[in-house]
Amino acid sequence: MITREEAERLRQETEIVPVAKVIRSGQVLEITGDLLLIGDVNPGGTVKATGNIFIMGALKGLAHAGTEGNIEAVIAASVMKPSQLRISDCINRAPDHVPEEESRVMECAYISDSQQIVVDRLQVLMKKRPSLTRFEGGL
Repeated sequence: MITREEAERLRQETEIVPVAKVIRSGQVLEITGDLLLIGDVNPGGTVKATGNIFIMGALKGLAHAGTEGNIEAVIAASVMKPSQLRISDCINRAPDHVPEEESRVMECAYISDSQQIVVDRLQVLMKKRPSLTRFEGGL
């Protein structure tokens, strides 16, 4: 048995919150739970979530997932060009040199076994975080 307050807190922490907007310079979007942003995060903009961050657009600002210490949190974006990535207490700034070639591959960021933020192709995410999906079923 759990209290109503505990049940509400658990629901908020596991809920995916969809937001459709562009986060502009100086704006901060903070979410309890997982964030699904349909839009861009422009340079100078910030998105924060206690859970995971999924961006269907360009991430060019700051993203902070797992703000309350969740080291299993991930950040995924259609275009991953952040000014800074944060997951829990780990920080990764933008690289000094960005290749001229535009990447059309969705990417994700997660904390590796060596406690560093790693940016990789989205396809590796299911191997690194198999508990990320709640899909069950099939034959």
